[in-house]
Amino acid sequence: MKINDIELIESEDKFELDQSIELPNILSLSNLLDLQILKSPDRSNILKIDNEEDSFKLTDGINNYDIRNGCPILYPQLVTGAWNANSILQFKNYNEPLLNYVLLSQIKQSGEINAPLESIAARKHQWRYKNFCSDLDGIVLDVGSDKPSHSIQFLPKDCRYIGLDPYAGAGEFRLIGLGEILPIADETLNVVTFNTSLDHILDYYTAINEAYRVLMPGGSIVIASYAWIENATLLTDAIHFHHFRENQLLAVLDGLFKTQKIKKYEDPKHSKHRYGIYIHATKL
Repeated sequence: MKINDIELIESEDKFELDQSIELPNILSLSNLLDLQILKSPDRSNILKIDNEEDSFKLTDGINNYDIRNGCPILYPQLVTGAWNANSILQFKNYNEPLLNYVLLSQIKQSGEINAPLESIAARKHQWRYKNFCSDLDGIVLDVGSDKPSHSIQFLPKDCRYIGLDPYAGAGEFRLIGLGEILPIADETLNVVTFNTSLDHILDYYTAINEAYRVLMPGGSIVIASYAWIENATLLTDAIHFHHFRENQLLAVLDGLFKTQKIKKYEDPKHSKHRYGIYIHATKL
């Protein structure tokens, strides 16, 4: 079908979650420490276990980082030092730009940020995303991972999976941190994915540059998002920072990545003002 001369793929196929699948390829904290992948969000140092403390923490030699519910909290110390008991920032104006920035993100992400995983529209997207990612391999960082045991099923079985999410609550193992300040060492990953998460990141240029930094030469970035044709105002949107146009998504990759493939699908809800876009590019 065509909308505004844009050729779109029509598909009603839906992803089926396998509740019984074994998930050995979600990398554990022990795996990540052995691979020396985790980097301090405050310094360039690789993180290690702090053996001098009674409590189980990670350290960069100067700063220590808590592990809660088995998940390392890898925000900069400036942020965690300002958190209240609920691991959120108080609503006020801060002198530090980073704190104001994180507060803006916290406000936008205070509600339900995604459609239910079992919804028809979500399952259509998941089927499309899984098929688009069928040729990926190696170590994959999923920025905005949501539930890792669900999200890993969109990737080939040989991929080794790392989830990263900004939420510090209970849940499955993942890194708790920001896409704009990835707690990952330089040139250590094969793939970075933004599966409907880039539009939740205010400074998405910095997030893309961070993906570039942590990818090995020739590594892949995958972006799945909506591309908007019209009605793209954010004045009525409580949760997103961006309603991307296609040219914005391609422009942010320009000079850093070479586009390998793009697929465009009709909106899973059959709306005419936007479409689903899937981009795979490799690091130059």
